[in-house]
Amino acid sequence: MDLRGFRALVTGATGFIGGRLAERLASEEGVRVRAMVRRAHKADRLRQHRLEIVEADLLDLNSLQKAVEGCDLIFHCAAVVRESGNRNEFFQINVRGTENILKASRGASVKKFIHFSSVAVYGLNPPDGTDESTSFQPCGNPYCDTKIEAERAVWASYRDERLPVVILRPANVYGPYSNPWTIRPVELINSGQMMLINGGTGLCNYVYIDNLIDATILASKRDASVGQAYLISDGAVVTWKEFFGHYTTMAGRPRIRSVPEWLANLIAMGAEASSKITRRPPRITREAIRFLTRQARFSIEKAKRDLSYHPRYSLEEGMKVTGEWLRETGYLPRA
Repeated sequence: MDLRGFRALVTGATGFIGGRLAERLASEEGVRVRAMVRRAHKADRLRQHRLEIVEADLLDLNSLQKAVEGCDLIFHCAAVVRESGNRNEFFQINVRGTENILKASRGASVKKFIHFSSVAVYGLNPPDGTDESTSFQPCGNPYCDTKIEAERAVWASYRDERLPVVILRPANVYGPYSNPWTIRPVELINSGQMMLINGGTGLCNYVYIDNLIDATILASKRDASVGQAYLISDGAVVTWKEFFGHYTTMAGRPRIRSVPEWLANLIAMGAEASSKITRRPPRITREAIRFLTRQARFSIEKAKRDLSYHPRYSLEEGMKVTGEWLRETGYLPRA
């Protein structure tokens, strides 16, 4: 399916993934992009491209119905993405907001609804070799659990309403504008607060932002992708020591200090207790430690087979582009 001339709504267009997707759809695919934002004054990055900016709210069904009107494709990227926080906030945006955009889309002539989920649906301790057939693992984390609930709403729309849906489950997405996997690690390294757990021997499943957008566009074009879910990563796994080591090298810092898992858990318990008093997010949590010490690898064989997805950027190439952006934006000193 050729996307040229199609009108596409991108939710969360001021965010990391939604912003890059909107840029590439407009500049490379000839798509008439309608970028959905909550506040237009935060859309300066988008104004550099030929696209339409609309204000709408995932919790306001009327505004969503206007936003999806006349759209052939819906790319639902908007979500609350944090390690922890108020579960109701996660539920309202990730679940109720997804239900609303699905409802609005069912009333329009949508050819395909592409939902951005996450490998978080497999929980904090997924089995090695996880693929699309692996069961969801609710774990009590508000992000993981609400991404599971959001997916269930998408599948219900496909099953009961025949909405043509595709679900993408990205691994840890890094690159320019990524807060959790680029900006935050660099800030921690620069401030000397970064720690490795058990020498950083846990496994990192990652995907460079443009590799993810490549997979998204492929899924949008393939008719056979309807009703399917796809795990998306770069198809390689490295230790956290190696992944974060790229940022350490960029910053010109000595190697990152390491603490044993038992000590990290004690530090996290203290941080969690302190956050209840200060009402500020803890710097580290026991859930994060579980995440950073797991030994799971994810399979992208289905995406390779069905979508002919083959990551263009290696880790070294993606980190090179990311480093240039970090210097241009002042997160790292210029070389």
